[in-house]
Amino acid sequence: MSTSYPEAVEAVSLSPTLVVENDPSMQERFRYILSTLGCDEPQIVWTESGETAMQLLESQRFGVALVDIGLPDGSGIELIDWLQAHQPKVPAVAVSAKRTDETIFSALRAGAMAYLLKERDDLELSIGLRSIEQGGAPIDAAIARRILAWDSSHAADSPADSDTTLSLRERKMLELVVQGRSYSDIAETLSAPKLALERRTKGIYRKLALGSRAETAHAGGEDSFSR
Repeated sequence: MSTSYPEAVEAVSLSPTLVVENDPSMQERFRYILSTLGCDEPQIVWTESGETAMQLLESQRFGVALVDIGLPDGSGIELIDWLQAHQPKVPAVAVSAKRTDETIFSALRAGAMAYLLKERDDLELSIGLRSIEQGGAPIDAAIARRILAWDSSHAADSPADSDTTLSLRERKMLELVVQGRSYSDIAETLSAPKLALERRTKGIYRKLALGSRAETAHAGGEDSFSR
């Protein structure tokens, strides 16, 4: 697995979008959600397999790739890792029904700029994609809770000023996310611009990726992804 991590970007174009998803019902949901964001059918390319996605990524230009984790021919995490190694300018957004720490952390460690849960309603997914388009990175309360738990255990073995340890402000932000507070409410509470908080999530994901990768290496090398 590559050890690179995509650089933060100020904004992401949703057009054209590569959607790697084999569930017809989820395809329909994405078709509707993307249309509300100004990305209509001609601007969307669909595929159900990771292998075909790689071929498309090598032959066409995309603004973003929405990648399902559970693909018929392998793991979407492997595709995200391949994408960061071969097409690092195309941001990858993991989309999944899986909520385990292993899956979430592996996707972010591979280079996903965000992790969206399929169980969320269309409006929530739309807001998440809009945040990505504006240069932010959405974070779900369930994922924020897992990151806080990870940081608590990780911080015990890391210096307080470690590049992989959350700051007090980052922890406070995640705690408010876990409480179900909106970015607007969090921005008011922390006296920070809303978009600045959304972009700060990228830094949190990066710390998670670097910290998880270091722990894996310390434990004896990079782990393989289960399908």
